[in-house]
Amino acid sequence: MVDKKRNDDIAPGDETDDILSSAIEEDTDPDDLADEFVEIEDGEEVPEELREEQQDPSTLPKTGLVSEFHDLTPSQAAYLVGHRETSTVSRSPLFYVSALLLGLAVISALVIGFQQAGDGVGEAPDTLAVVGVEQEQADAFSQQIGLPVVSVEDEAAGEAMLRSGEAGAVYVMDPTGMQPASLLALDRDPQAILDTLNQPVPVDYLEPPAVAPVVSDPVAWGMGVVVLLAALTLGAALYQNLRTEKRNRLAEVIAATIPARSSAWGRVYGLTLLSLTFTGIALGVLLVGLSIGQRTDIAVSLLPALGWFALVALMTVFIVVSAHLWAATSASRRARRVGYGAVVFLSVAGVLAPLVLRAESTVMLWLSYVPFTSPVAMPMRFMAGQADWWEGVYAAAASAVVGVIVFWLASAAYRRTLLQGAGRSGRQAGIKARGGSRSKK
Repeated sequence: MVDKKRNDDIAPGDETDDILSSAIEEDTDPDDLADEFVEIEDGEEVPEELREEQQDPSTLPKTGLVSEFHDLTPSQAAYLVGHRETSTVSRSPLFYVSALLLGLAVISALVIGFQQAGDGVGEAPDTLAVVGVEQEQADAFSQQIGLPVVSVEDEAAGEAMLRSGEAGAVYVMDPTGMQPASLLALDRDPQAILDTLNQPVPVDYLEPPAVAPVVSDPVAWGMGVVVLLAALTLGAALYQNLRTEKRNRLAEVIAATIPARSSAWGRVYGLTLLSLTFTGIALGVLLVGLSIGQRTDIAVSLLPALGWFALVALMTVFIVVSAHLWAATSASRRARRVGYGAVVFLSVAGVLAPLVLRAESTVMLWLSYVPFTSPVAMPMRFMAGQADWWEGVYAAAASAVVGVIVFWLASAAYRRTLLQGAGRSGRQAGIKARGGSRSKK
């Protein structure tokens, strides 16, 4: 007989225990118990009640962003924060509205530019200077072509008239008569003069531009709009997100799981890469519009300037976003407002300065190397044919160095704020009493 106490230790409801208890009560041979169990081969399907709840390794994130299975590296932590920041900002109404306004602005600029080109806005004067002929012959030539013609002594005098704007072209004839005549222009085709001549004449330029001013000026304004929209929209979103996390105590939760420096880097680099969306929209609409308008020659001539603009503008957005991160770390509301206003002022002034001072070549040279002004000034010099490729590299490198310095200061302030509970002003957190005075420990 089997002791009843042993039977009481067996939990009821368990099928295996029921089999064992019945076998013990009936004095069943233990070797016969093997027939009561079902052996499952490797190829057979395991019953649902016997399956182990383990996640399929193929479904695990390849970056190792699940802390239960992997320890996050600094790059993975930065990627996690950057993905969260960019996905939040890209789904906000402000981002969609800014992108829509940018596309509409580029389309409007294309329509206005085509209209101005059709009306002849920005063309050279229709006065023709002729070298080596008497004034009487010049008057007869003027009556023949129906345009004002002025006689000049030599080619240098004609160049002076071109630079002063008194003439649109200089008609240079070969004294030997062996070579055909040619036209000398300043920086654009004298279309009115070319249309009146009976034969095609080659045109030489004193200051050959890569892009005509009638096209380069609207494009420069468009570049300024792109930089302002990308930098200020994304910077404002970062500033607002940081203040929201601070008020809702989410910053401490993030700091408990992700290093502060990785969190700062993820926010800045994620939004900087997101700014390429604005640049891509603007450049894509511009190039497609020029192709539809059958101005592929202008699109090809704009490609070098647009390429350097995309690179330098990316570095400038990195500076502006880092500056917004730095401004948001202050514990004083007044300091935050002053820092935010200073960043906005530098961004707007940096865009407007090259557009206002574009006639000053020496000033434009220096502005093309200075951060905040280089994303507009450098492409303008490329469109005017006044810059070499290494100057674009220098401008991008200068902006990158300044961006690294600003980010280092911003990330240090952000880390100090999270880990010490104080902002850049050094004020420690305190508990206010009901009367308004701080409680003393």
